[in-house]
Formats: sequence, structure tokens, C-alpha cells
Amino acid sequence: MTGRSAVIAPAVEPLAETSSAAAPQRRTQTQRREEAERRLLDAALAIVARTGTVRLTLAAVGLAAGYSRGLATHRFGNKAGLLRALAAHITATFQDQMRAAPKRRSGLDAICGHIEVYFGRTDRQWTTTRALLVMMTEGLMDQTGLQADMAAYNRQALTLFETHVRAGIAQGEMHPDIDPVAASVMLLGTLRGVMMQSLLDPGIDLAQVRDSVLAMAERSLARR
Repeated sequence: MTGRSAVIAPAVEPLAETSSAAAPQRRTQTQRREEAERRLLDAALAIVARTGTVRLTLAAVGLAAGYSRGLATHRFGNKAGLLRALAAHITATFQDQMRAAPKRRSGLDAICGHIEVYFGRTDRQWTTTRALLVMMTEGLMDQTGLQADMAAYNRQALTLFETHVRAGIAQGEMHPDIDPVAASVMLLGTLRGVMMQSLLDPGIDLAQVRDSVLAMAERSLARR
């Protein structure tokens, strides 16, 4: 017994020290909740991009995210709550991409920067854009209940363009006769329309189209 004890004792202390030194910091409850929400939303994004919202279930989202079937329901309440959160998640993702891009001056320069970021994203599957366009298309169907949420999402994007068109007019770089509301609708419609065509036909050269859209924006907005 004494010999056995002498063999074990030296091994215990180093293991305890190593374990203590290498032990990772425990995440807070808030961090775990935020990670769970992000994983749920990413899973929902992939499902919507692939199959749409009509057949989407909260149970499938929970399982795809690696959690229980009921976690998405616990977090978002129902399908409408999940889709509203998904629209906000898409907005936040694009805003992060905008913040990571070189800083632009307000007005025409900011509008051109927005166009460049929109066409320059690196997601080869265009999952976020595909999911958004699916949600907008399905928002036209009464049974989805998405129309109001998608209209609100669009208004956010339009407000951004309107702000910079008004700034460009105030700075004298855009013609005062430009209607900021109409110009914003046309800009956003161009971006969304091009992307929908590209998703249907991957042969479209987005870089070439991007340059043409930038030139068109400058020709139509810049004061000569």
C-alpha cells in the first residue's frame, strides 16, 4: 500500500497544476445566450435561403443549430418572431460589413461606397441575400404575414439612401431638383434587381455590373 501511494502522489499535483493553468474562462450566461441566438439565426438563414419561410419550423431551426427542438420557440416565441429577428440579423450583418469598409464622406461618396459593399461581399453562396430576397418575395403572399416586416426592412434601407441624397443636395454635389425619395427607391430597386438576376444566372459578371451601376449613379445624381 505504501509503495502504491508513492507512485500516485507525484502524479496528482502536476495534473492539478496543468488543469488549473489551462482551464478556459467560463462564459457568462449572457455570452452563452448571445451565442445560442446567433447560431439559431444563422441556422434559420440557411434554411430560408434553401427552402423558404413557408415550410420553416422552429423545431428544425433548433436542431440545425445544434440545440433542442424547443429552444427557438423559447427564444423567439413563434415563427413571426423568428422572422422579425432574422430581418434584424440581416440588417446587422450588412451594417457590420459597411463599418468594416473604408470610411466614406456623406452624400454621393457614401452612396457609391454602399454600392461597392453590396456587390463586393465574399459569401460565395450569397446566403444572406438569397434569404432576404426569398423573404421579400414570400412577403407578397398573405398567409406568410411577412409584408409589414419586409416593408419596415425596406424603409430602413431607403432612409439610408435618402439621408445621403439630401446631404449631397445640401453640399451642392447633387442637383436640387432630385427627389430623394424617388431616387432612393430607384437605387435600392437596382441593387436588389441585379442581385436577383445574378442568383438566377451565376454567369452574370457582378464586378462589371457594379462598375456600371456606380457610373449610372454618378451620372444621374452628380451635379454637372
